Amino acid sequence: MANHTLKALALLACLAVLPARALNHEDVVAPIALAKFPVACSNVEHDLDRLAQLGGRPVDYWEGNTVNGTKRYITDILRNPGSAVTFNPRVPLDIRLYPTRALQPPLEFTAIVCYPTPRSNTDANYTLPDNGGTVPHMQRPGEAPKIVSVAEYAETMGAPVDPAPPAGPMKLPLIVYSHGLGGSPLGKGYLEVMVALASQGFMISGVFHADARIALVKIEDLDDLAFTLAYFPLIVEMQAMRPFALKAMTDRLLLDQSYAQGIDTTRIGGFGASLGGEAMAHLVGAKLTTSLARSCHETERDPRLRAVVGYVPYSGWSFLPAFCDGQEGAEDVNRPYLAIGGTFDTTAPLSRTRQAVNRMGSSRYLVELAGGEHELRPEDAGDVLTWTATFLNAYLDVRADLGAMGRFIRMAQVTGGRPDYLSIDVHVPTATVPGEGVAVEFLNNITNHYFMAAFKGEVDGILAGAAGPGWELTGETFKVWPTQPPNTVTASPACRFYGVPAGGPNSHFFTASTEECEIVKRNGGWFYEGVGFHILPVGANPRQCPAGYLSVNRAYNKRAAQNDSNHRFTTSDSTIREMGDKGWGVEGTVMCARP
Repeated sequence: MANHTLKALALLACLAVLPARALNHEDVVAPIALAKFPVACSNVEHDLDRLAQLGGRPVDYWEGNTVNGTKRYITDILRNPGSAVTFNPRVPLDIRLYPTRALQPPLEFTAIVCYPTPRSNTDANYTLPDNGGTVPHMQRPGEAPKIVSVAEYAETMGAPVDPAPPAGPMKLPLIVYSHGLGGSPLGKGYLEVMVALASQGFMISGVFHADARIALVKIEDLDDLAFTLAYFPLIVEMQAMRPFALKAMTDRLLLDQSYAQGIDTTRIGGFGASLGGEAMAHLVGAKLTTSLARSCHETERDPRLRAVVGYVPYSGWSFLPAFCDGQEGAEDVNRPYLAIGGTFDTTAPLSRTRQAVNRMGSSRYLVELAGGEHELRPEDAGDVLTWTATFLNAYLDVRADLGAMGRFIRMAQVTGGRPDYLSIDVHVPTATVPGEGVAVEFLNNITNHYFMAAFKGEVDGILAGAAGPGWELTGETFKVWPTQPPNTVTASPACRFYGVPAGGPNSHFFTASTEECEIVKRNGGWFYEGVGFHILPVGANPRQCPAGYLSVNRAYNKRAAQNDSNHRFTTSDSTIREMGDKGWGVEGTVMCARP
């Protein structure tokens, strides 16, 4: 190998003095303030005389339990059923998913809806007769929901107030809400979470799943192999009924003008706890394990959902994953998914959740709560709410809060509660606008080299074998500009170099630093191929990316001495940590990409 090539390889090994050390998720933030908006909820008033006549406790009706030999539901004890949010969808004729319900009459469901309300709302709070929980400003019978106005919403959010705001309520982002197995939206903790999210400016709608109507399964039964084997078809049906009911609930709200006028249909997301977290994954594409042989089947999907959160999401067990063999059914998830799990959770083991999240094809994140079990402690509520609201604001594009994406991609930890840790962060670029492109990453399973390509023709050629065997997409990408963008953006050309196989490492190298580009050109050994793409360079002082941009970080395999240098470029901090664990050098931020 020529001496100048050795010199160039050694030079690249020490070029880490040029990049910034900053990564993306570095900020430790305080929990968000509660009660930004006052909250009102739909009518769920109980008829206590009727309850006394039928027997049992209110919770039995919330959860669909059997009372005096009859399976009951919340509609049996509502004082004003005509004022409640009810719907009767017909279960699809699919016995793989619905072995007992497919040929039955439509099944009745009820939901509770909570939303920001004007400060002038004087409707009384309602105290639940079972657990003492409070339904704030509960709608009066026969009245329409009092949804916050456009002007009051803007004023509360600190946005400019239109001097002549449009009449009617503010069109709010809708969050589809799903409780855990055996719970209900009125259960301990669940109603409080709904109200807390609504206080942040969301409309929240939670269905009473009443799982006991479908299968007498307790959460502790799901880790019992003998029980699972004996009742597996009913467990499948119970799991499949959840996304079905959630989608039907959204249909119901959008057909009801009193609620629909306050919903922005372009900003619909989801939040689910435990089995509800699994349901969120199914709604955005995950397939369900439908047989003991781990066969796979699609459940109801709802393309209206733009992003979802799963809190301690159930992802199955090692002997029977929730998302098919090896959790491969999670690969079809096509919307951003944030999972929040506890490291001591034995009901929804974090290892299964991590496996599922890693296989998702969308933007995917996992926050770990150190020592957390299958629970929501009051002292952890600030952590969970802050991660959830920041993530949903970022991906639902809350127009009154345009800095949300910037805050989310900087967020690493929330103070208070259990120590929390973002262990997986893979950002898939949002939809491109005219002039933007995407750099996609390949890995060669023969040479173990990474490569980026930003032009469709080259990407298609590599996939077709034009660059030789062994190249596979990793799924990691980031936004670029194929050509110089308009003058409103100070982008730089990313120089592209190739270490030719004859005397070189058969590897590519990219840099958006003019200084670094010239150094590599002068020292030889790497062939300058031209401009690979255009991208925002790292700031000069301080050396970091501007607010709202993702840091593109570079790792180096430290194999110059073996004439096998290779670099990897990623916006994922968890990927960078993984490369460091493999012995690669973490060189820091070298470019800045739009989210």
